[in-house]
Amino acid sequence: MSHIFANTLNTRPIFENSLKFIRSDVPTEITEGEIQWLLTNNIVTVVDLRTAEERAKKECPLIKDDRFSYHCFTLAGGDKIPPTVDDVSESYIGMVDSQFDNLIEFLSTIESNVLYFCNAGKDRTGVLSAVLLYKSGAELEYIIEDYMKTKDNLEKALNDFAKSEPNIDINVITPCRRYIEEFLDRYINRNK
Repeated sequence: MSHIFANTLNTRPIFENSLKFIRSDVPTEITEGEIQWLLTNNIVTVVDLRTAEERAKKECPLIKDDRFSYHCFTLAGGDKIPPTVDDVSESYIGMVDSQFDNLIEFLSTIESNVLYFCNAGKDRTGVLSAVLLYKSGAELEYIIEDYMKTKDNLEKALNDFAKSEPNIDINVITPCRRYIEEFLDRYINRNK
């Protein structure tokens, strides 16, 4: 399953055979049938990783739906594109601060399944997914493969974005194995 919603590109569970954590790009359009699927599968906690400005530009309709518990946990620096490829994994490490730790603690107490997202579902969502997988005991290769699925899911959208923004380096915005490997290495060593 590459994505769950008709109008997203990167919505998927991070664990095989489990809907505990569903990662996504921002779902700006959700059908009533998709909402019913979420409710039926107890995916009623929603975590938005974006800034207030980002939420105002691209609103997720679930924020106004009282059948869901909607939480905003803005991850540091995720709304900025790193200047070079050498800065990408550093930007990922920069997201892991006290707010990130609070989010991990919050997610560890949730009994329902969780839908979480940023704009594209690749950087902030990718970092959160990597840490959730790591903390669950997933093999490093599985974590990397999950991250790299985003490259395939978003390839056309990222290429289109880079064409419309000539100052953006496509290599910076495209998920790369190196970025998540460097992040995981630093995250694991930092938390030993």
